[in-house]
Amino acid sequence: MNLNKILTAGLFLSLALGQLQRLPGLPVYAHDLILVLLLLNNFKRLKVYRPVVWFGLAGLASLVLAATRLPLDQVLVGSLYLVRFLAYSLLINLKVDRRFLIFFSSAIAFLGLAQYLIVPDTRFLAGLNWDEHYYRLISPLFDPNFTGIILVLGLSLTYAYYRRTWWLYALHLPALLLTYSRSSYLALLAGGLYLALIKKKLRWFIIGGVVLALALLALPRPGGEGVKLERLVSARQRISNYQLSIDFWRQSPVFGLGFDTLRYYRDNQASHSASGLDSSLLLVLVTTGVVGLAAYVNLLKHLWQKHPLMRLSLVALLTHSLFVNSLFYPWVMVWLFCLVRIDKNKL
Repeated sequence: MNLNKILTAGLFLSLALGQLQRLPGLPVYAHDLILVLLLLNNFKRLKVYRPVVWFGLAGLASLVLAATRLPLDQVLVGSLYLVRFLAYSLLINLKVDRRFLIFFSSAIAFLGLAQYLIVPDTRFLAGLNWDEHYYRLISPLFDPNFTGIILVLGLSLTYAYYRRTWWLYALHLPALLLTYSRSSYLALLAGGLYLALIKKKLRWFIIGGVVLALALLALPRPGGEGVKLERLVSARQRISNYQLSIDFWRQSPVFGLGFDTLRYYRDNQASHSASGLDSSLLLVLVTTGVVGLAAYVNLLKHLWQKHPLMRLSLVALLTHSLFVNSLFYPWVMVWLFCLVRIDKNKL
């Protein structure tokens, strides 16, 4: 096995460990370090993707202007996250074996099911500024919504390449259901509807939707607000978050408040969600303004044109990102950029 395969295997193995591989006291993960080694090993073949450059310049402009409003150290922290985004985007240059991706999503599903069965009460993580969850599958990512979108992406990959491998469905689907993540359910439905439309098999989508609805009705409800699919508290919080986003954007509509500096405008900076908003595109608008949003939409447009599986994945991701900042979640970014050069397929 050559060094590239060893490093790629290490990258996805560490990604499967989720938050457990975060370095103590630092906003850095083991997979970040492995990614640096992987990129260095492929330095001569690395090329910068032009749409990423335009977004990077928009992010840089937002940070330069942010330096007039925020202390330099806070602006530098924001710039580190821009560097991380640009580093992840370099994965576009590498042809990653799809088996690494399916291993990653399968590991998230397996570890999540083990967590649900062995440690269903994860409210103790609230002491580490994570949300409280009771009888919800959160996997090592410690979040049911982000776990859910990884599982949806895994199901998309399964359909594209492993549709006759029944145990992958048997692994991913129950894990997805037990996240109780409505945004992930909607992402799955959006992807299914997209497939039904391009294949002109709307009947199968309707049947699948009915089966999903029956499965959701059969889910256990052991207690706690999180397992109530009819819960309204989170919906109200998202609406409030959208309104807050517009208020932030009005402060600097053209170039934004500064890429990943949003936490310094929030009351609870220690929260793991302080640097984000409940919509990825709103986050781009608030932090990089209309200039950055135009550049990011251009990037999405170029990704959309790559191949059918990318389009299916983006339909699910964009749906999910209306409710959760999933487009800038490190695990999702790695998946998305690795997907660019995957073997072409017709779905």
